[in-house]
Amino acid sequence: MLAICYEWRSNAVLFLHNFNPEGRCVRFRIGTGQDRPKKLVNLLSDDHSDANETGLHSIALEPYGYRWFRVGGLDYILKRSEL
Repeated sequence: MLAICYEWRSNAVLFLHNFNPEGRCVRFRIGTGQDRPKKLVNLLSDDHSDANETGLHSIALEPYGYRWFRVGGLDYILKRSEL
């Protein structure tokens, strides 16, 4: 299992890759405190993830599966920082 999160100009993307021949369910939180995003927007499909009441995301990955997410909603242009 590989999870990488890149952040640039107040925006972030998250990449999850399962290198195992068996499916996996991954549970995780992103960020801390009040800045914790509630939504992960799937960049490759309509299979988005909403965090539960404790801020936990649960993603099911098929064997050798992957997901690419934008962290937070699609209003990233409004929140982009200056260079």
